[in-house]
Amino acid sequence: MSVQELPQGVLPGTISLVFGHPDATMLPADDLLVAAEAVLRGPQSRQALQYNPAQGLPMLIDYLVEKLNDEEGLGLTRDNLMIVAGSTHAVDMIGRLYSCHDGTVLVEAPSYHDALHVLCDHGTDLHPVPIDEEGIVVEALAAQLATLQRKARSPQLLYTIPNFQNPSGVTVTTARRKAILRLAREHGFLIVEDDVYRDLAFERDVPPSFYALAKGQGVLRIGSFSKIMAPGLRLGWLIAAPEYIHQFANCGAMHMGGGANPLAAYLVAEYCRAGKLEPHIARLRQVYRRRRDATLAALERHMPHGVTWTRPCGGFFTWLTLPKGMSVGPLQEAAREEGVLFVPGTAFFARNGGERNLRLAFSFVPPDEIEQGVRILAQIIRRRDSRG
Repeated sequence: MSVQELPQGVLPGTISLVFGHPDATMLPADDLLVAAEAVLRGPQSRQALQYNPAQGLPMLIDYLVEKLNDEEGLGLTRDNLMIVAGSTHAVDMIGRLYSCHDGTVLVEAPSYHDALHVLCDHGTDLHPVPIDEEGIVVEALAAQLATLQRKARSPQLLYTIPNFQNPSGVTVTTARRKAILRLAREHGFLIVEDDVYRDLAFERDVPPSFYALAKGQGVLRIGSFSKIMAPGLRLGWLIAAPEYIHQFANCGAMHMGGGANPLAAYLVAEYCRAGKLEPHIARLRQVYRRRRDATLAALERHMPHGVTWTRPCGGFFTWLTLPKGMSVGPLQEAAREEGVLFVPGTAFFARNGGERNLRLAFSFVPPDEIEQGVRILAQIIRRRDSRG
């Protein structure tokens, strides 16, 4: 079963470790209802229901500029930010504008499956670069660039999820970010920094973004309200140097006419103006950290020797590697028969890979179900391993 064929929700009687969805009990419905009342009964109600500027709602842009400058000292102005209809919309715009047909794009291996599909839709030639527990392997990236150079191929983009990566949960170290930026400047490609999990850090400061380290040059950074508010809003943002924002906002084929989701943008702006976002993010960190801790503890208790996994410092996911000689396909079938669902690692590679991997998403499942699901998976792995 492919990722696209998996049911969008929880099947009765199953433990679904499939989806990197927010915890449904944490969606801020009541506060958004208050925000909707304020918007639709207020003086801006007609504007909220009309077309907006192509760059997005100015007051939401201003809020994000202030938030990001306060937290990271980025020195943004309104000209550096555009509202988009979620992170995938941003990837789609970037792919369409900067990776022409047959263009070369570097991607992490593994990487977010929807981004891979969107880039492929634009006819790009995807070249995977392996990652380890510290993110993109710089030596492998340099080797890939050298190979492309010998073939007279020049990559346009590197797509990366640097913090708490989907699917692996790993974070690129500061040293590697600096080395990757040096290679980007040397070879002339843009870095697409999909940073939608940045606010969901559990333990320590997140490394400076590629955008911050590059002082805004040569980096297109994506953020999203899907992980920190609600995915149904379909709202995010893109940070870049003004010339890139100008291109996106003024090229009719690239943006959504009238701005991205104006009504949702007004609701989010009102919610943020009322001081609701930061306390909500703090609560999310507590909830997801408990679920991360439950996942890691269950893996330590139950998994047999030879199974390894990542230890994410934030986000929604951990990434398992099965013992040598074991394939994820039969494990997925056996787990489904016992009521546990997960995504096989093969879904997250642009080419071959992931045959011994699986992604476990802990954000959507309460700790008791995580414990039970991991225990069942471990029992199945132990049985299959004993068969040789």
